[in-house]
Amino acid sequence: MKKQKVIISAVILATAFFAGSKAQATNILGIDVSAYQGSLSQADWNSIASGGPTAFAFARATTGYEYSEDATYPNNMAYGKAAGLQMGAYHFSHLYANTPAEEASYFWNYAGSQIIADGKSIDPMIDFEVFSGADGASSYTAWFNDWAADVKAKTSSFMHPVLYASACGGMCDVSTACTLSAWVANYNGENLYSGNPWNECTSCNYVDPGTANGWTYWQVSDAGSMPGISGDVDFDAYPDSAADLKAYQGVGE
Repeated sequence: MKKQKVIISAVILATAFFAGSKAQATNILGIDVSAYQGSLSQADWNSIASGGPTAFAFARATTGYEYSEDATYPNNMAYGKAAGLQMGAYHFSHLYANTPAEEASYFWNYAGSQIIADGKSIDPMIDFEVFSGADGASSYTAWFNDWAADVKAKTSSFMHPVLYASACGGMCDVSTACTLSAWVANYNGENLYSGNPWNECTSCNYVDPGTANGWTYWQVSDAGSMPGISGDVDFDAYPDSAADLKAYQGVGE
């Protein structure tokens, strides 16, 4: 994902994240990728898995506007899983242009064959960065709830989809009625392993309003450096262990 700098004001270099003691860490490292990172090989994903080390990754599958598929998605999912990472798929929404059912079906038709209860797949995510209305729903919250319900209906395996948005610009546009887990983007300078995303706009925390709790993922930076990837990559955090991630975010868990 690429956040607007008017929403996220601070960009942190990757080296800053590793300054703290890993012995005191509580969060684990992940990344999210798309065609922006180019065509990554199995060798690249093996390097990614050992860099950090990395526990999970999300790969862009589809985009809602005029509908487009990310050609790197199938290999990213397959190679990431083979390297030992927990892998998730994501859809970049253009909810002003299409109904929840239309975008859910488009996403699932392309991505669904690799979102399975194989012990290597984690719950899918929808990216909320476009604020121009919600087609087929009364509000942003209703649109995302309907999208999640439609995606969950595509499989018999249990899933709890995740909503990605800025701590302020996006999270403030949904209400406490939102049923998706929260992936909060905030480049706030806190340590990836010991910090959290909710140091501002906590009233927009729809999961646990007014607190720094209630987040599932945190996008820490869009300027990370990772073995196996040429150029920048988004760095993300999950607030527990790899075993916990698999148990609570794994498809079918």
